[in-house]
Amino acid sequence: MTETIAIHEAKGPLEIAAFGGLISEYTAWCRERYKDDPWLVDMAFSHQGLDAELLNLEGRYGPPNGRMLIAEDSRDILGGVAYKRIDADTCEMKRMFVRTIASGRGLGRRLCQALLETAARDGYKTMRLDTTRDMVEAIGLYRSFGFEDCPPFVDYPERMRPMILFMQRPVA
Repeated sequence: MTETIAIHEAKGPLEIAAFGGLISEYTAWCRERYKDDPWLVDMAFSHQGLDAELLNLEGRYGPPNGRMLIAEDSRDILGGVAYKRIDADTCEMKRMFVRTIASGRGLGRRLCQALLETAARDGYKTMRLDTTRDMVEAIGLYRSFGFEDCPPFVDYPERMRPMILFMQRPVA
């Protein structure tokens, strides 16, 4: 029997807290992935204001500034993704993460598609994102959705700049 996975907007304090838990789990995953370069994780999340973000998820990613989507089966929250408003026409994908227990099930693809559809319904024309250049799995996913390299739209510290890839695509 195949378990049904639902993707929906995180609403209410429990689901928003669960989205925050996914971000914390993603941070730990990044620390493990970059254990030989811990400065990169520290600098990236510090520059992005992660601590303040976690204290204000609804303000950062809730309407009208964005949306948070979570994927869950009958037992667990398995992944999530959000976007935040850059301007009236442009939003930025943030915090795409699928828990290890759900990897290999196409959930990243489903979350990406759902986020693009949500952004289109909300009237956005362009979605942007950034990732590290060695996140080959994520980059492959984004390219399969038509994301293309674009000029930097976030000013990262000098030491990080060579490691960051910026991408964008039309939403619709």
